Amino acid sequence: MLKPIATLFFVLFAGQASAQNCPDFYRFVDFGIESNDGIMHRGGPVFRAEGFDGQLLLLEPRTECLPVRDVSKDGHGNPIPVVTSIDYDPAKTSVVLTGLRVAAVETAQETANNNAKAHRARLERAGAKLTRGDSFLCVDHADEAAVSCQLVSPYPGNAALVVYCDGKLCTMPSMVVDEKIVIAANWASEPSFLAFEAQIGPAILEKIGEIRDFINPLSASLSLR
Repeated sequence: MLKPIATLFFVLFAGQASAQNCPDFYRFVDFGIESNDGIMHRGGPVFRAEGFDGQLLLLEPRTECLPVRDVSKDGHGNPIPVVTSIDYDPAKTSVVLTGLRVAAVETAQETANNNAKAHRARLERAGAKLTRGDSFLCVDHADEAAVSCQLVSPYPGNAALVVYCDGKLCTMPSMVVDEKIVIAANWASEPSFLAFEAQIGPAILEKIGEIRDFINPLSASLSLR
C-alpha cells in the first residue's frame, strides 16, 4: 500500500540533472516567479543555502537551478540563483533525518491532496485501526507493518499533511509552506516504532516541529547581508 508513496518520494529526491546551471558559489537561492508567458524570473521566495555561521547547508549536486540571466545578488555581490528545488544536508540540519528537500510545485494544495490519497484509502479499508489525538489521525492494519498519519500542519492554509511509516522509513512527501513551496523529508524508522500506536502521532508531530524550526529561520524575511 505504501509503495506508490515511496516511489514518489524517490523521484522527488532523485533530481540532479540541472545542477550545471548553478553558479560556483551562492549563499541564497530564489524560487522565482513565473510570468504570464510561462518564463521564470527572479523575485520568488528566498532560502539560505549558507548557515548563519557561514557553513554550507546544501547538498549542492542536487540543487536544481534554472538558466535565468538576470538574477539578484546578495550584499556581497554573490549571485542568487533561481531554483526549482534544494536538498539540505541532513547532517547539518540539527534534526535526525535521512533527507530534506524544499521544492517548487505547480500547485502545492493539489500536490498535498494527491499525497494524502493513499492514507485516505487506508482509512476506508475494512479492519482499519485508528489512533486519534488533538492534532493527528493515524491508521494501521493488522496485515501491514505500516502506519499512516494525517497531522495538523504548522503552516497556514490547512493543507493536507500526511506521513507514512513502515519498519524502515518514515516519509513526509509534502508539507505545504505556501501556494508553490513544499517541504519533503524522510527519517529512519524501526519495527518497534510501529508497536506503540499511541506514541506515533506525537512522535511525528515532534519531528515536523523540528523540521519547521530548522527551515523557518532560513526562509522568513531574509536580509541579504
